[in-house]
Amino acid sequence: MATRLLVVDASVIKSAGETEHPTSSACRQCLLDIKRICHRVAVTPAIQKEWDRHMSKVSRKWLVSMHAKRKIEHTKTANLDINVSALSSADQLAFEKDQHLLEAACSADHIIITRDEALRSIISQISLSKTLQLINPVNNGTNALEGLKS
Repeated sequence: MATRLLVVDASVIKSAGETEHPTSSACRQCLLDIKRICHRVAVTPAIQKEWDRHMSKVSRKWLVSMHAKRKIEHTKTANLDINVSALSSADQLAFEKDQHLLEAACSADHIIITRDEALRSIISQISLSKTLQLINPVNNGTNALEGLKS
């Protein structure tokens, strides 16, 4: 079984709380499944900074456990030269905010775990050398992670 190197957005880290709310529960289960399935997580300085600002108690425990299992990989980002002039000004701002996720994913296994559906829309409008897969724990559930094993 092949493991994958995933990029996890702060939107998931922030939402993974202890409540049974569907969003919180789905994000928490996603983090637990990443650990259980033996996937690894790519972390860049920009991702770590964003996580530090948005960390929940559950995600902090998950991160400590992932470090202990050596499943966190400090990754360099790919330098992407992407023309965003065709995007609306709002989409350009959103792209700038999340560009570090795309760069990290291009250095990893091209998979981003995020709740940000605007990012999916932006990716569909730009040209990347590799196709990125976005998994939303709330919409896609954990079955999407299971499918990454092979």
